[in-house]
Amino acid sequence: MSAPAARVDERVLSAGTTPRFVLLMVLVLVASLTALDDVNYVLSYAFRPEGNALGGLGCFFAAGVDPIGDRQANQLALKRPGVPEALDACMDRFEHRLPGWPVLLELALLIAAVGVLHWALPRWKGRRGKVVPLDQRVDPAGEVRHLIDELVATAGLARSPRVVIDPAAHTPSAVVFGRWPHYTICLHGGLLARRPADPAGFRGVVLHELAHIRNRDVDITYGTVALWRVFLAVPLPANLLIAAAYFRRDFLRESSTAFAASSRPSTVYELLQAGFLIALVYLARADVLRTREFYADIDAAKWGADPRVWSHRAGAPPDAGRVRHALGAFAGLWRTHPDWTRRHQAVADPVRLFDVPRLPMFLTGAAAIIVSGWAGTSATLGQGDLPGWAEWGCALLGAGLAAVVVGTILWRAAVHAVLSGRRGPSGIRAGVWFGAGLVTGEVVLGRAADRWLPARPWFLLILLLIGVVICWWTAQHAELWARTWRGRTLGPVVLLGLVATGLVFGLWFSWWQSDGYTWVQGRSIVNREGLLTVYATWYPGLAEADSGALRTVLAVSWVAGRLGTDQFVISSEQLLMWVAGVLWLLPLLTCLWHRTPAAPRWARGDGVRPGRGLPVRRIVRCGVGGGVLALCALIVAKVCVHHVVRPGPGRPAVATLSDSVAVLVALIGAMVVAAWVAGAGDRTYRLLTGLVTAGVTALLGLLWSFLLASADGCLGRLDIAYDTCGWRPHEGWTSTVDPGLGVLGLGMFTVAAAMLVLAGLPRRRPAPPAEVPDTAAGRRRFLVAAVWGVALAFASTSELALTEVSSVTPDGTTPSRVRVPAATSPRIHTVRVLAWLRYGGSEHLDGIGHEENTFTTAATRASDYGAVVARVRPICQDIERRVADARHYFPVPDEKGHRYWTTFLDQSERAALTCQKAIDSHDVEMYRMSGEQMQQTYFSHRTLYDWLQSHRG
Repeated sequence: MSAPAARVDERVLSAGTTPRFVLLMVLVLVASLTALDDVNYVLSYAFRPEGNALGGLGCFFAAGVDPIGDRQANQLALKRPGVPEALDACMDRFEHRLPGWPVLLELALLIAAVGVLHWALPRWKGRRGKVVPLDQRVDPAGEVRHLIDELVATAGLARSPRVVIDPAAHTPSAVVFGRWPHYTICLHGGLLARRPADPAGFRGVVLHELAHIRNRDVDITYGTVALWRVFLAVPLPANLLIAAAYFRRDFLRESSTAFAASSRPSTVYELLQAGFLIALVYLARADVLRTREFYADIDAAKWGADPRVWSHRAGAPPDAGRVRHALGAFAGLWRTHPDWTRRHQAVADPVRLFDVPRLPMFLTGAAAIIVSGWAGTSATLGQGDLPGWAEWGCALLGAGLAAVVVGTILWRAAVHAVLSGRRGPSGIRAGVWFGAGLVTGEVVLGRAADRWLPARPWFLLILLLIGVVICWWTAQHAELWARTWRGRTLGPVVLLGLVATGLVFGLWFSWWQSDGYTWVQGRSIVNREGLLTVYATWYPGLAEADSGALRTVLAVSWVAGRLGTDQFVISSEQLLMWVAGVLWLLPLLTCLWHRTPAAPRWARGDGVRPGRGLPVRRIVRCGVGGGVLALCALIVAKVCVHHVVRPGPGRPAVATLSDSVAVLVALIGAMVVAAWVAGAGDRTYRLLTGLVTAGVTALLGLLWSFLLASADGCLGRLDIAYDTCGWRPHEGWTSTVDPGLGVLGLGMFTVAAAMLVLAGLPRRRPAPPAEVPDTAAGRRRFLVAAVWGVALAFASTSELALTEVSSVTPDGTTPSRVRVPAATSPRIHTVRVLAWLRYGGSEHLDGIGHEENTFTTAATRASDYGAVVARVRPICQDIERRVADARHYFPVPDEKGHRYWTTFLDQSERAALTCQKAIDSHDVEMYRMSGEQMQQTYFSHRTLYDWLQSHRG
């Protein structure tokens, strides 16, 4: 075991149990809140007797929302005149939810229970009836006490723990318990009995327990035990009972209704979520308890424990095939205590503990997407769409978890590689496991209410790509800073790296919660209907244009603008650019300080050699070459736009928009090529080298774009917007900012994804560069300052980007003209119609029909005109009032049904007004006419009723 390998946990980060414990806490918290939220939802039915199958979700169905349809169309349907007010009234009446304070109170009680149990467990283990102190009665000669004091000094503990004996335990083992800083070591009676015959075994066991104290994982252990037992006592039974209640309700009692049929997949996913969360919690718990044992073994061996203590108990490894080995490894994931074979392997080769483990990566991915999705769902319940800042906040919950756990694991692996002289982790394999967790968590969420599988499952590969790229970048970024940082401690750069990883995760998690998962569910990526009208508000004259390539240009521009999420006061393109800047500007900072052959101060020497940083010369050469390539690509793009966009109505608008998209595509293409060339020669920092090269290429390309746009009108076949020659820097800068946001934002992530292709190609490993004196530190600093200055200057002026026109909807129509979005399936159509009936439509329809029948009865039974006035006038007034109330309800979520509904309301209102006018004017003939009109409403009522009955399941 090398010295650097043994020192990593002391000098850099904790022993690895802390991030795992954080993951466990988050999983228990989410599982508990989910269970408590469901319990409160069920209990609310006892207080709100007007029950229904869908709760507040039925109000959205009644309003015409399709949960797996186009998100923008749903938003527009909810913005129609009168619909927001009707939705609020429906939610107030039918949404079965208790106030938020019961959940907070229950959560506080759970946390208090965990705290009490964490405090009580050590006291229970150290109770007098179970253990006896190590005194002269047990150790008359004081040999055991003296030996333990010697081992405490060997372990470097500042405080000697209390030592007790458990005479009833016959195993040759020990256990440590207590709370910081007062710990107790309990020696089993069997261990004391075997000490004379096996002194090495006694020494190894005690050192192992002292290592737990040194690693400060005793409190984590009892926190883990307390969390698990409280979870077993309350959230776990609640999860199972609620899931079983959903299952029984939907499959047994309502199995024949359309509501139950549509919610059946959702019910199964409720069961699947409960089981999946339980499995995640158990696996996280087992991983915490198992990992602490490995680190305690390694520390004990480092302090002088005889390795034969583990080899004797491990025995010979079984001769198993791949299948049995895989099954054994899978079974080992569920064990809270590792077997002696794996413990012996960890002691013999401790490097394995600093490899990137697969299980925590998978668990973290699943937990992160579930946390983000759960937070977004809980926050939007009853509120419609969240504002951008709230979406960002919900996404940061999952992103923070991913950054803390995944980032810490990758940083530990990278730092250990530096100290031990090994290659750092690539991050790609870790990203695959993390991305697999993201995909699994998204599938388990089951957001498509009436489908067993997503409409487009292949779009889940986007989540896998996100996980792989960000983990790859985090691993290389950690190794670069660990090899080049000159400070006394790595703490500041580790914190900087974790924050950067969290921001990138947060951006893409936010986008996934707002747009990404709806693509998976079947929403169209590009809503072509009305897209031309939308862009016509930004580019006047575009609507009159006639260009065959215009639809393609609009589609590319629209998709590029949707890859992000609107936050606070900046656009999605601006946020994407700022976060993408993290990927290439932070690694560039490592070029600022002077490179020396001495070891970094944080590594404290001991033969640790510093690693090389980014290949600045290669980046400059490839970046400049990429700038030349960008110029060539821009020339070709502008020539194509000049010839493709023909003269005619709207040509300036079409040319400007086409030029913006052409610049975006041309510069991103040049960035990808330059990054590939630069990354091909740098195996260590391939991704970082490619990203920085792409950044330099982008800045040079935007400079060329600015110059060409400013000289527009003087360039012949390169002219786009102007026919007269002139220098127009303001117009040139304005036309450069828009594609520049995409180039420095979406372009950088495109380059990162494209670099994966290069990483998969077989390449010969280049020879390590010879060490040369560092005489170019000044030029490197100037280059870094120049690149940072130009990038920040461009970012600070990005407010010149397009401003959205709020008066126009994404479909190019005003809300009053928006129709109910077509249902994606006949089942959804039926559910929407039945929801319209159940959530108020039937009440309005039957109420008006009852009043009209009362009118007919009263008019028939009246003996004279005076009796008619006394009986009928209040009825006509009630009909008018009921019609007015019905007009404030949702339109029927079907075009044909809404025509029947509107006809019935119009005829009823006309008859009621005619009736009142006839009575007020004493016009007998008009009164007779109102009676005939009232009879016509019977036929329209019957037509609507028959149409609605045809949809009942």
